[in-house]
Amino acid sequence: MPTLNQNVGFVDRLVRGLLAVDLLALCLSSFIGGFTVVPSVILIIFFAYSGATGYCPVYSVLGRNSRQRTEP
Repeated sequence: MPTLNQNVGFVDRLVRGLLAVDLLALCLSSFIGGFTVVPSVILIIFFAYSGATGYCPVYSVLGRNSRQRTEP
């Protein structure tokens, strides 16, 4: 398995984590329902994964990096 270089900075990771929690709360409160639940769950998984690991596959494809060079 190839090693994944972190390409998501601290603030970006924090925002992604908060988005995942907020979207999960909306799904659990039945505010989001019907067919929109499936894409919402996919987004929750994506935001939680990229926020927790610091790696975003979309950023990798686009060649973006929001991580500062001085971060560990």
